Amino acid sequence: MRPIEKKTPGDKIYYTDSNNQLVEHIIQEHYPNYGNAKFPLTGNIGQYCSYCEGFEKLPSLDVEHIAAKSKGGSHTAWENFLLCCKVCNSNKGTKVVNTDFHWPHLNNTFCSFVYDETGRIRVNDNIPEISKKRAQNLLDLTQLQRYPGTGNPPSPKDFRWRYRYEAWNKASRYRKLFIEGSITEDDVISYAKDIGQWSIWFTVFKGIDCIRKRLISDFPGTCASCFDKNNHYEPVERNPGCEDPI
Repeated sequence: MRPIEKKTPGDKIYYTDSNNQLVEHIIQEHYPNYGNAKFPLTGNIGQYCSYCEGFEKLPSLDVEHIAAKSKGGSHTAWENFLLCCKVCNSNKGTKVVNTDFHWPHLNNTFCSFVYDETGRIRVNDNIPEISKKRAQNLLDLTQLQRYPGTGNPPSPKDFRWRYRYEAWNKASRYRKLFIEGSITEDDVISYAKDIGQWSIWFTVFKGIDCIRKRLISDFPGTCASCFDKNNHYEPVERNPGCEDPI
């Protein structure tokens, strides 16, 4: 899951509106109509679900309340917003959330999970126990681990596992073509941005520093400090010295 760095109230952000006009916007502490935060959020972190990482057309993206409105979460506070596809939002629903979770804007969530070529996602075994628990809580909250033929199959509208599987195959093919010199960095990044699934691309392109660097810089809002540029852009702790360093 891509770790992101949200802007804070007072920060300046730019986005392109429906008239193809570049808009300069100052992040507000509160948005009385929370739907008005969608464009600033996309300017900050891109048109991607904060959880499953899929690229979404604007009408399909929801302004997601991290702490559900019905459970006391602020309706209007910028700090309570992320972007979410409709499947992740439906799965997350109005469940009670607290500090016992990993969140993409607070933790290095690329460390939290492991992706593989089958489209599966699981908690990373190589993180501290408290981190495993909080990562598992986020996985259970969003139900990203649903997979056909298991005890937790996807619902009829949930194709998130398939999108990960297809993205892995495409990223693997692009890796081969890039190594052969048949395509450029720009080709890889353009396609990755078109479909999303950032963690799949970052995993598949392990060892190819120029692509990893661009995946961090070219996907808006990716938290660059979560990766060590002197060690092949491998992930590092976001909260060193804390009980949960991830």
